[in-house]
Amino acid sequence: MKKRGIGFASAWQDVNYHFGGLDIATVQIEITDDMRIRVGVAAADIGQGSTETICTIVSEALGGFPLERIDFVDPNTNITPDGGATGASRHTEVVGNAALKAARKISNALKLVAAEILNTPPEEVVIQGCTLYGRGGILASLSEVVTQSEEMGISLSTIASHQPPLTEPLDDKGQGYGVNQFAYATYVVEVEVDMDTGEVQVLKVSTFIDAGKIIRQKGAEMQVEGGTVMGLGNALLEEFKQSEGYSVTDSLATYLIPTVLDVPLHISSDFIDKPVPSNELGAKGMAEITMVPIMPAIINAINNAVGVRLTELPATPERVFFGLKETEDGVLLGTHK
Repeated sequence: MKKRGIGFASAWQDVNYHFGGLDIATVQIEITDDMRIRVGVAAADIGQGSTETICTIVSEALGGFPLERIDFVDPNTNITPDGGATGASRHTEVVGNAALKAARKISNALKLVAAEILNTPPEEVVIQGCTLYGRGGILASLSEVVTQSEEMGISLSTIASHQPPLTEPLDDKGQGYGVNQFAYATYVVEVEVDMDTGEVQVLKVSTFIDAGKIIRQKGAEMQVEGGTVMGLGNALLEEFKQSEGYSVTDSLATYLIPTVLDVPLHISSDFIDKPVPSNELGAKGMAEITMVPIMPAIINAINNAVGVRLTELPATPERVFFGLKETEDGVLLGTHK
């Protein structure tokens, strides 16, 4: 026999550097001779999609400049400005705002030059892709503007930096402005528990996340799905065992990770998508928060389904099964490990 249950959990996750750590990123942007844009910053993308996010920010700031014509220089501290460490869910906010500022500098320079060609005040020039428009529908190509900028001695290469509000170390009472930004999330999970074997199957996950303005919808959804599956692995499968200081879990045959068969068919993502006032971009990090609520939500759903309260992860079939046996024997719930 199988029973179903629903559980939810809410969480907040601090983002950016904390407790007085200097948090700053610098981005360099230039327009090349072949009418491409080069974005340089030593900010490593380790799979979270920050490269695409930064290029999207630059594209939008330059009137929808084609993404396929934006080149992201491989991070290299010898030739690219420092973007800071890949951690603390900080790249979208810190590096993203630096990229926005640099792109706006390039935009202003292009409009200043185009104003001479289009006989239009710079503030009225509009950039759309690789074309600049002035009064009366007059237009100029990007190549014309770049050529004119060279004649006028106006550089189309610039750098810009961004630093979030500076935090401070906590005092001896644990008080102080230690964190300048938080992301928030609530997950609702539906599970099915096999009463005969203790096996738990996650059927559906609904996520609700506040990470400020969403820069790339598809990237944000993928981040949620990845974090959800990682957290699911922690909740149900992954366990590192040791004995007398030696590893018992020494291979993927004994350290189990989720496969496609363990992933729920339905993972939905709902974002508040409301810009935060603390930075021009209006965004904040959502990397780590995506895997935080899923674990307690699953444990709560198991309890809702069969009345077993587990206090140790992962919720293996064995732990759930023996929890069910304890329930049948009248043992006090809430203490099974």
